[in-house]
Amino acid sequence: MKEDLLSEVVEVERELADNLETEDIRAREMIDNLRRSSELQISKEQKRLEETLNQALADSVKRAEKRAADILAKADATASRLERTSDEVLTGTIRKHIARILP
Repeated sequence: MKEDLLSEVVEVERELADNLETEDIRAREMIDNLRRSSELQISKEQKRLEETLNQALADSVKRAEKRAADILAKADATASRLERTSDEVLTGTIRKHIARILP
């Protein structure tokens, strides 16, 4: 009877060890699957963020180019207007303001 009980205990211990090993393998597989899934999600999110960033940069460049073009157009218009100003008008303007510059 002792031997039967001992054999049964040993058998239960083997089953527990096998179950533990099986559960360990399942847990490792689950962790590996979760890791792969997480890496895939991270990769997708990183790609989405990069695309969003690239679009934002492109939009910013377009706005900056438009603003620069507007500034240049305004400067060209001002330069054209000043080129058409006669020497007499310029001389009068200088004389009017020179009094404030010179003591």
